[in-house]
Order: sequence, then C-alpha cells, then structure tokens
Amino acid sequence: MLVIYNIGISIYYLLVHFVSLFDAKAKAILTGQKQSLQTLKNEQHHEVIWFHCASVGEFEQGYPLFNKLRNQYPEHEYLITFYSPSGYQFVREKYPSEWVLYLPKDTRKNMRFFIEKVKPSLVFVVKYEFWFHLLNELKKKEIPTFLLSGIFRENQLFFKPIVGTFFSSILKKFTHLFLQDISSFELLNSIKINQKTVSGDTRFDRVLENKKAPFVDEKIEQFIGDKKVFIVGSCWNEDVDIIESIIKHLPADWKIILAPHEMNTFKTNWIKESFQYYTSSSKNVESKILIIDTMGLLSKVYRFSSLTYIGGGFGKGIHNILEPAVFENPIFIGPNYRKFNEAKSLIELGCVFSLSSKNEVPNLIPKIILNPHKINEIKLKMGSYIQENTSVSDRIIVFLKEAGYLKL
Repeated sequence: MLVIYNIGISIYYLLVHFVSLFDAKAKAILTGQKQSLQTLKNEQHHEVIWFHCASVGEFEQGYPLFNKLRNQYPEHEYLITFYSPSGYQFVREKYPSEWVLYLPKDTRKNMRFFIEKVKPSLVFVVKYEFWFHLLNELKKKEIPTFLLSGIFRENQLFFKPIVGTFFSSILKKFTHLFLQDISSFELLNSIKINQKTVSGDTRFDRVLENKKAPFVDEKIEQFIGDKKVFIVGSCWNEDVDIIESIIKHLPADWKIILAPHEMNTFKTNWIKESFQYYTSSSKNVESKILIIDTMGLLSKVYRFSSLTYIGGGFGKGIHNILEPAVFENPIFIGPNYRKFNEAKSLIELGCVFSLSSKNEVPNLIPKIILNPHKINEIKLKMGSYIQENTSVSDRIIVFLKEAGYLKL
C-alpha cells in the first residue's frame, strides 16, 4: 500500500506541474515548496515548536495554542508551515515577523531533510493533513507529534475496508490526538487508535480572542452610521437567491455588508441597490451595500451585524459560523451544514437557521429578526454556548505539561 501511496503522490504532482502552466495557485505551491527547501539548506535550527496547517482556516484554528505557547515558552523558535498558498500569503502579510514555510512534497527524502534542518522539539498538525512520510520521519526520530482539533467521519479512508489498514497506521504515528468531539473518539476506538483525548475545538478560543480585541475602521463605521446591518460572509454565486430575498424583506433602512468568498468570480449584476467596494477611494455613505474586497477583515466586521448569512451551504459546506456567532446575533445558512458540529448545535439551540429556498425567508424575518424577545433569547444562548466551549488551548497545555512534553 505504501508503494501505491508513493505512486499517487507522484501522479498528483505531475498533475500539479501541468496545471501550474495556467493556474497561479498551482504554480505558487511548486515555487514555494522549492524555495522553502532552498532556504533551509544554509540554516540550522533547534528547539523549534512547529505548527503545520493546510490553509488559513487551520491557521486560525491553531493560533490560540500557538500564541499561548509562544508567550509561555519564548526560548523556543516557532515555525508555521502550509500546503496552501493562500495560508502562506495570509500569514506573511498579516504576521510578517513569523517564520513561515511551505511544507515540501511528501517524500521520504524531502521530509528527512526538512526535519533534520528544522529540528523540532514538538509538532502540531492542525485538524487535517495526514502525510505519511512527514509523520513517519517524525515518529522514527521520536519527536512528539500531536493532532490538534481533529475531527473524523465514517466516510474517511481510515474506516474503509482494505485501504483503512494503511491509513489508520498513519494515525498511529501521532504521539497523541486532541479531538473535537466524542463521535471522533468512538470512531477511532473502532480502529484501535488509543492515544487520544476529547479536548474540544480551539476555534472557540480564537473567536473569543477576536471579539475581545479592539477594532476601529473609520470607513465601515461611516458607512453604517446608526443603521442596523445585515452581513453576508464568504458567499458564493449559489447563495445569491437567498441573499437577495433577505435584503428584499428586511426593513428599508438596513445597511448591507457583503464579503464574497472568491471576489474575482462573484457576480454583482443581481444587485439593484447602490453599492461600493471597501478598497475604493470613494466614501459614499449613502450606498446601501458595501462589498468587502480584501482579506483578513471579515471576522472583525461581524461585530457590527444584527443578522448574518454565511455562504457555502449550497456547495461543499458552510464556512465559519463561529466568527459571527461570538457576537451573539442570529445566523442564516444554506442546507449543507451537517459536517459541522457547531452548526448542528446552534440550530438545535434555535440560534442558527438553515434555509433551503428563498421561499422560507418571508416568514423568518418577522419571526426572528423583527422580534426583540427572540433576539434577546438568541444572545443569551449563543453567549452561553461560546463560553462553555472555550479554554481548549489551556487544557491542552495542562495535558502537555503533565505528560512531560512541556516544562512546568
């Protein structure tokens, strides 16, 4: 099975090389991986705490633990690696002082070289990213390696006949797996993965940090004035029917802030109201809609919302609903949410509402958004839910200290 895995990696990278001829993201992956290996050739590091993330979402998920460790153990070096160019570029721009590299292609030679140069003392893989040679080399060198905020589902390869034996062997290379939920714990029991703990999701810590951080944005505040705001986060063209219907049924004086997930492919020809772009030099406060066309702002802007719609639910799955939930206002989403525990929990609590059709909007607006009693109920329930699920990073650090992986 390892031979098949290695062949699969080779075929995958042949495809990436081909796609890179006309796709900037694929080209960035190949260039970044090559440059990262070149950078390490003349370097030598020690006592490194290394966080590996697939992309931006996983970085945000791992950041609370990353930041706490750095504050408590400043004598260590700290490395962040990515597979995705969007994650790499995000950290380079937002945290320019951080040491950030691309993870190289998963071959034994690459990973042996990378690990020998970095010399990590602890490694955290955030949520996903189960690369065989990476984990195998870490295991052989007896470097403590942890899965952070792991979540597992029955349809994953670990739980399939035949191939499951190989892929579950990858999980056994982790020193310990910190899991989000009891369902993942029980699934791992079924394939005899024993080194695990249900510790929760570090994203709760991250969104609470975001809520407490001061934020001022003159352009947004001038645009809003004293009006209520409907914020559309990470939306796709498939979400437009719902969004358009919500705007139609809200009171006329509400402002709209709209953040597409992919700005360059999002269509605006459906917008009938006056709108402007955030990066525009114009300051037309009379515009009805402000379109956020820059990265890194949306999670902070949710604090202005009285109602939020999170996109993705008519595609592969909804985007992050914890970022708006921490501000304790009702959230609308599409129907594809069942992979996300927080969405299921908040729907059960009556704080998040899944819409399958624009025809459901006219009844929901007066029932939820224009009902002060319901809004207060949602605020109380959301606040309690967030508080009950925070301090995950602190619990993990206690575990690491008590197990001897960190000094007391």
